[in-house]
Amino acid sequence: MNFLAALSLRSKIQRNLVLFLCLPFSASAGTIAGFVTDLESGEPLAWANITIVGTLHGTATNSNGYYALPGVEPGLQTLRLSYVGYAPITRKVVVRPSQRIRVDVALEVRPIEIEGAVASADRQEQERAVQTGFVSLESRSFRELPAMVETDILRGLQLLPGVQSASDFSSGLYIRGGGPDQTLILLDQIPLYNPSHAFGFFSTFNADAIRDMSLHKGAYPANYGGRLGAVLDVANRDGNRKRFAGRGGMSLIATRATLEGPTASGSWMFSGRRTHLDPVLAAMRASGMDVPDYYFYDVNLKVNQDLGSADKLSVSGYFGNDRLDFDLTASTSFLLEWGNRAVTTKWTHIFSPQVFGNFLLAWSRYQSVTSFSLFETPLLFRSVISDLSIKADFDFYLSRNHTLNLGAITSRFDFDYLQSFNTEDQLDVAIRPIEFATYAQDEWRIDSLTSARFGFRASYFSEGQRFHLDPRLSLSRALTDATRVKASAGSYHQHLQLIATEGFNGGDVWIPLDETVRPGESIQIAVGTDWSPSKSWELSAEGYYTDLRDLVAVDTRVASDSADEDNTAEKIFITDGEGYATGLEIFAQKRAGALTGWIGYGLGWTRRTFAEVNQGKSYPPKYDRRHDFSLVATLRRGKWVFGLTQVYATGQAFTPASARYSMRAPALGTMLPDDLLLPADKNSARLFPYHRMDLSIKRMLRFLGADWEVYLQAFNAYNRRNEWFVQYDTSESEVDPEVVRMLPILPTIGVNFSF
Repeated sequence: MNFLAALSLRSKIQRNLVLFLCLPFSASAGTIAGFVTDLESGEPLAWANITIVGTLHGTATNSNGYYALPGVEPGLQTLRLSYVGYAPITRKVVVRPSQRIRVDVALEVRPIEIEGAVASADRQEQERAVQTGFVSLESRSFRELPAMVETDILRGLQLLPGVQSASDFSSGLYIRGGGPDQTLILLDQIPLYNPSHAFGFFSTFNADAIRDMSLHKGAYPANYGGRLGAVLDVANRDGNRKRFAGRGGMSLIATRATLEGPTASGSWMFSGRRTHLDPVLAAMRASGMDVPDYYFYDVNLKVNQDLGSADKLSVSGYFGNDRLDFDLTASTSFLLEWGNRAVTTKWTHIFSPQVFGNFLLAWSRYQSVTSFSLFETPLLFRSVISDLSIKADFDFYLSRNHTLNLGAITSRFDFDYLQSFNTEDQLDVAIRPIEFATYAQDEWRIDSLTSARFGFRASYFSEGQRFHLDPRLSLSRALTDATRVKASAGSYHQHLQLIATEGFNGGDVWIPLDETVRPGESIQIAVGTDWSPSKSWELSAEGYYTDLRDLVAVDTRVASDSADEDNTAEKIFITDGEGYATGLEIFAQKRAGALTGWIGYGLGWTRRTFAEVNQGKSYPPKYDRRHDFSLVATLRRGKWVFGLTQVYATGQAFTPASARYSMRAPALGTMLPDDLLLPADKNSARLFPYHRMDLSIKRMLRFLGADWEVYLQAFNAYNRRNEWFVQYDTSESEVDPEVVRMLPILPTIGVNFSF
């Protein structure tokens, strides 16, 4: 083929491709598009359902509340819009050939006490849901659950099957056999690297400031990446577009307040929370008690501005910090401080009713500082990770059967590690990698019963010059009007590794893997089914398998050595690990009526294998749980709300001691004062099973023009002293394992308000 013939063929291919892509936009059928919002506040409703009555044509809103229905037949059509917890409505629309119609709809909240409030909205959502392991929730879903002092969305998520906690002291998420570092946590689409306060006791998410959240427990789609396991995507409230409003409350630990209101063509929201223990701790120190000075705070804010009917600009921010200051003696002091900062600027643009764009400029920073001073000689360690990201996402509503999602993101990371002694730097390392990723996925409605989502994510990480191409696939098939089966699979890579302090969060350090260590890889497969036996009940079962390769673990021998700027990732980590996680999850939920709640059960196995750990033998990680059961119930009676949660889980794995021996100090020629212990196989023993019950009673009041809620809660109501870990005291003649236990019963009182 000569050059002119090749050029002619290329021109024909390009022309035909353009005609193919433009065909859905130029057909005689019309297009209906718009936004779905909350009637009272104007907040966008993500994942609301829109159908054309009498047809199989339907869709769901995206994360911005936008929808588009291309390929609508000309004539009088009836739209039906529904959303969980809202009253469904219908709209009559006259569609002319090739016409593009903007239909914005506001839905009204329907009290959950009304039997059938979820009606067919849930069932339509489940019938159309393609992704396995996907949970979409509003923050109000957790406000009525019994809580540990403060409402906490991460602790609420721990009540779902497949999501576990490490202890009473941790709000970290262990999802389907993966650690917290294997879950990507986003706030307004920007990562948070340590979403915890009080050493993990509370999460950084103030429920009053949160609009909604989406949890992908595994096999997540191509628009996410960078973690081996799961994704939690949290969105701040936009702010009330209709009126000035507020909410807040006070617990035994903290006080919080949220204010929001409209602007000329937009809205704003400000939310703050801070502990109020300072006067109590100061009084305790004044009386001679050795207690530290501690506080935490967080601030969420957001401003939105409409720039016309097709454009919207928003700026959001999060600022949180923890500080622990402890004077151990007159000459010795200890300071630990950590916190997150995040700022996001987002622009959304409707290029046409069938093309929606979302553009993001975001900055995030996590810093941890540990300072120890002895006789005015300071020792300082500081770890900082920040990233600056530019992101673009496009939704192309090509036809009634195809929706194409395209996107790309570029991130520049700054990793800074500083260690100094007596003001002289012993370690000062800065790493500046760049990551680029792009994705494409098609949501394809194959026929009236079958849907698919297939795509890929391509990523490049400059540290180590790593390139990966990860395919993703999901399939869904309706068996009946109320039953659907689903399957998902995908490949995932992770270039960042977390070094966490055992037992609490606060001194976390993130390290990028360089050319000496291959990044972790996972292959995930999940198969499940959903069944809606009635308008109020949803039942689901899902099995999963995750194959893990190129895992890394911190080499404690290197971690305990002196600082060395020449340490590569290969020297810091034990590499080439393998593992798997597999299990079954069963979930039954009642979502309407005076009594609501769910029952969840998880059955799981998790294993890890490293050549240099446990003599090369496979072992379970400490968070491996064979059985995990949860019961959640909420009963509403007039102005009273009663809550109950009951959890049961297999005890955590731990490494017992198998023998005791003495050792002589070579330099002194004398025996060491304490004996040493020879460990048995890693994590070969189990603590006793974990179980507890939480209770709450709430009373609704109307006072001073505001709605008030007074509550009494009891965490661990029957005072079960669950086991946390086992330690040994080798200074005694008889060495018996000593069990360190978790929290006793913890009653709390508080008040919430809204206006």
